[in-house]
Amino acid sequence: MKILTASDIRKADQATIDRQGLRSFDLMERAANSLYKQITEDYPSFETSFVIFCGTGNNGGDGLALGRLLFQSGRDVRIFLHQADKYSADNQENQKRLQQAGIPIKCFTDAIPTDFETQDVLIDSLYGIGLSRPLSKAWRAVIEAINASDRAILAIDIPSGMYSDQPSSKEMLVIKAHHTYTLQCPKIALLQPENAAYVGELTVVDIQLDTSALSAVDSSYFFTTLDTIQSRCSLPSRFAHKGTFGHALIVGGSYGKIGAIHLSAKAALRTGCGMVTIYSAACANPILQTNFPEAMLQTDPELNHITSFPKTIDSYAAIGVGMGMGQSADTKQAFFQFLRALAASKSPKLVLDADALNLLAQQPESLNDLPLESILTPHPKELQRLIGSWTDDWEKLEKTRAFAQQHQVVVLIKGANTAVVLPDGTIHFNTTGNWGMATAGSGDVLAGIITSLLAQGFSSEDAALTGVYLHGLAGDLAVQTMHPKSLIASDIIDGISKAWHVVLPFCIT
Repeated sequence: MKILTASDIRKADQATIDRQGLRSFDLMERAANSLYKQITEDYPSFETSFVIFCGTGNNGGDGLALGRLLFQSGRDVRIFLHQADKYSADNQENQKRLQQAGIPIKCFTDAIPTDFETQDVLIDSLYGIGLSRPLSKAWRAVIEAINASDRAILAIDIPSGMYSDQPSSKEMLVIKAHHTYTLQCPKIALLQPENAAYVGELTVVDIQLDTSALSAVDSSYFFTTLDTIQSRCSLPSRFAHKGTFGHALIVGGSYGKIGAIHLSAKAALRTGCGMVTIYSAACANPILQTNFPEAMLQTDPELNHITSFPKTIDSYAAIGVGMGMGQSADTKQAFFQFLRALAASKSPKLVLDADALNLLAQQPESLNDLPLESILTPHPKELQRLIGSWTDDWEKLEKTRAFAQQHQVVVLIKGANTAVVLPDGTIHFNTTGNWGMATAGSGDVLAGIITSLLAQGFSSEDAALTGVYLHGLAGDLAVQTMHPKSLIASDIIDGISKAWHVVLPFCIT
């Protein structure tokens, strides 16, 4: 799914109107019906009451139309309209329809009546994605009153006061929604971590804009959905064998951190590669041979850390490096020798995580030794060491994009809506995962999943997108039976099979 700018969405709206023979008011009515369906699905009780705050433009018109539909369905609804000298044409048409239906509208100016909090759900339909300047100080009393409410706050399309295509300063007045119902496609601002406190939960509401019009719009931002992932995956032939599914090499581990390599390798096998070999410090031998019999193991001569890498790597389809590896002088030297060897040969596909990234940041010229389309999976601090600091999430995206294009690598920006930044400059935001996954070992699991997909023959792009989605989905399925606070990395591994059942439904007939 494409993520579009406000300008692009206006063009898609107009194209839909032209190609489908609609009036702009008809498209607004379609949006209102879609919003009504989604909101009443989320709040099915007829005892739930609503208050809707409507602005003077088309976002306010959406709110008026939604209020009419809620009222006509028998819901308890109160509608507040900002009083002004001028309204958009479709907003005015909706005002007339409410009046004809006998639905009261209460106007407000610089403040709203204090009794609005008697309603259970507050709906913000004041300003939409076309906002080009901060809300004036005259809005302070209204915005602060809504934000101070202890009721559920829903935003239509985007929280009022927020820019859709650029950073919103901390001084700006913005509605703090608990749930944002955005129309047709996400807006880039809704996916930025710095806006999380204003967006809340995000739901994309399909308003059936013309598909050919949407396809014609260029975008460098995408939203990864289940359909996206299913189009990149397929069930294997029943004649497949373990060689068909690839052999992954997982390199890492050091004294006290053997668990990281164990998690990564186990996740790789659970994701479906045919074989996994672990290369680690000698201290890993009794631990892994006892607790993880499915994996093969090679050990370094040194007891506590890695001092060399496997000399022969031709039999591996993909290599994951760095999980729990440590940064000792011997390990550092061996790592850079390994990268130089890769640069001089036709190498397997490569995933770099954790200490491999920290070492890489210490010697940036070694980026030139990476195989093209290697996948880097940094956490925020590791990313900062690679690309430098940033002032806001928007700059972080652009600096990561420039880094990925310069070095022709895939870079993950891990977090809520993990961003997969590809060498072609496109950025794909993930739609799965939950805050319970912010736990030790979760990144090791992700690196193992992606390495496994590479070993199975996925391209770097498909492995990164699918791996991030599967990882998040496994975590989402895990918290169906446990509280997110209790989630640990092993639970994510246990959820991988269930995640595959969603992505690739399978049954024995």
